[in-house]
Amino acid sequence: MRELVGIGASPGYALGPVHTIRLATIVPRRRAVAVKDVPVEIERFRVAVERAREQIRELSDRLSSELGADEGAILASQLLILEDEMVWDATLAVIRLERINAEAAFARTVGDLAARFLEIEDATFRERVNDLRDVEQRVLRGFADGAVAGPVPPPVPSVICSRNLTPSDTAALGRHNVLGFVMDEGGNTSHVAILARSLGVPAVVGLRGGAAALAPGQVVAVDGTEGRVLVDPDEETRLRVGVLTRQQVVVNEKLAYLRDLPAVSPDGRRVHMMANIELPVEVEEALARGAEGIGLLRTEYLFFQHGTIPTEDEQTLVYTEIVRRMAGRPVIFRTLDVGGDKVSDYLGAKREYNPFLGWRGIRFSLANRVLFKTQIKAIYRAATAGSAKLMFPMITGLEELRQAREVCAEAMVELAREGRPHAPDLPVGIMIETPSAVLAADLLARECDFFSIGTNDLIQYTLAMDRGNSRVSYLYRPLHPAVLRALKRTIDAAHEAGIWAGLCGEMSAETRLAEVLFGLGLDEISTHGAALPKIKQVIRWTPWDEARSVVTHLMTMRTADEADAWLADYIATRKRERVTEGETA
Repeated sequence: MRELVGIGASPGYALGPVHTIRLATIVPRRRAVAVKDVPVEIERFRVAVERAREQIRELSDRLSSELGADEGAILASQLLILEDEMVWDATLAVIRLERINAEAAFARTVGDLAARFLEIEDATFRERVNDLRDVEQRVLRGFADGAVAGPVPPPVPSVICSRNLTPSDTAALGRHNVLGFVMDEGGNTSHVAILARSLGVPAVVGLRGGAAALAPGQVVAVDGTEGRVLVDPDEETRLRVGVLTRQQVVVNEKLAYLRDLPAVSPDGRRVHMMANIELPVEVEEALARGAEGIGLLRTEYLFFQHGTIPTEDEQTLVYTEIVRRMAGRPVIFRTLDVGGDKVSDYLGAKREYNPFLGWRGIRFSLANRVLFKTQIKAIYRAATAGSAKLMFPMITGLEELRQAREVCAEAMVELAREGRPHAPDLPVGIMIETPSAVLAADLLARECDFFSIGTNDLIQYTLAMDRGNSRVSYLYRPLHPAVLRALKRTIDAAHEAGIWAGLCGEMSAETRLAEVLFGLGLDEISTHGAALPKIKQVIRWTPWDEARSVVTHLMTMRTADEADAWLADYIATRKRERVTEGETA
């Protein structure tokens, strides 16, 4: 028995034989075409795109019938790519100007767009390249009238293993006989991960060659919670995974009823449960998990999707659709958070030696006032379609907040002068991500409407560690005394000023920390959809006084190790007590 370690992208356990997916990639040959044949190539491109569009629609319908409309919408982003004017115009321009065949022209266009995404040092945007490549291969198959075969579903219950799977290939496999996914590439926001969570099966990604080395039929045990794959497990391991699998089924069935219930403790304390969103297509998944709104909508994708800065009208169209789809539930728009770590040359951001301490977040926006104001105007206009809020990233002090609010005031004056409908009373909040914002929280709270704590950056700045550096990743400790004190100081300052405080960092997804976040007094917790039901369940069975007592105990701990150990003992004790209470009942 040997172990492969990757990223746990979908929780749960599975045991079964490997079903390997290896698909041939179409690489079109470039050939010259005569001037008189250019219209023929353009027509060939149009026909191929239409064939691809029909195939994607069929797959989307199939996914909707098997998993529901929410999951079928996952493929909608691919239809948007096919309808993107930039993709069309760039491909036609290459055909006309370079006089080459349509297949090569389209592949060149997709390659250029993918290269822009790969420049961005953010896993979510890099994973969107998978969408582009998926569309590319489907259109290239369209030139061959679909002659290239897709993936073959497993004939028996199996674990799907591959270097990577495109969204449409994942959909084509369906749910029949799929026990789980094991991938060499991808992250926990990839479409494979999203679909795995929708299917309720485990997924381990990022195995870096480990999945490709597995042989068809070889038995593996998948632990999607810890991100581990055991190859050729012994009998003891097989029995243990079988027990864990059955337990997971029971847990999921019990949690399903929570979708439409609020996160209210036994003694009446309520926390609003929201979803973090990267892409518009994720809205449906968030609603399916019972999200009461969007607590963090990252707007960067819209800017990096195209080779030019989106106009006010283009942004308004996208933002309005998201607000409309949330049907009255609040949507918090975080303004553009771009800088040296998320580079796109046309935005004017250059690579920096230390991007996390450089020109990013609100600093970048205030230095690009026209771009900033355009986005703010689009958000104010979109807010007329429902409930929305505006949030600024990386605020370090009052100067930045006041300057940002000045831009908001200018934006509203211009919208009124132009006669454009907008929501002038839009609540304005800030991300608390820096130690300076924590220390000045009482001052900041007097001049904004809410706080949202971004724990990913707050922890790394507080503990002076780069969370992307494997050498110091061990220092990332959410229960470090400094982190706990920063969280409490921020939340207390918000409440003393009469505003609410939320949290949208990765701490929100850790079930073991749910009582802690609740006890700190958060009014809102925003997390990814898969974690939402579990966090909600913890809040619903934990009295408010007990949660506050947990925080009080943790605040006396002198080290993160002490805090982790105490919390682990507390959770184990409470689990035993709940089992006993259940048996007594």
